[in-house]
Amino acid sequence: MINKIALVAGIFLANVAFAANQDNSALVSTKDNAVMIATAKDTWSMVAMNANQGLTKVREFHEMGDSGVQQIDYVVNCADQTLALAAFTVITATGSMPARSVEPTFAELSFYKPVISHDSNITSNVCENRMAMNGASNNK
Repeated sequence: MINKIALVAGIFLANVAFAANQDNSALVSTKDNAVMIATAKDTWSMVAMNANQGLTKVREFHEMGDSGVQQIDYVVNCADQTLALAAFTVITATGSMPARSVEPTFAELSFYKPVISHDSNITSNVCENRMAMNGASNNK
């Protein structure tokens, strides 16, 4: 498990370096102040707020054993409680599938009202935590 986390971290950093060139990227990058929000046995998530766009980027990792790790990127709009799928990648020891050549921008996303519980949980967790983070920063 530790080896897979190290592999994902290495691939993540390689992908992030490419994404950092785009200020409007809908994916988590090194320019973002990303925070780990949830971990479980085979799943972990991180978020990064984009103050300029008023949106929150979410990246989930789901460990699939010998098959690699799923990396799923979402963007949440807390103002209207909508969600957009920004990217889906399977990370293996040989690289990412599909290999990304262009990072999606916020303008390219299609937002929708979440219906299934997984999507609803992402939206509600992100928006509740964002409110808590905003409240904590306003109280200083």
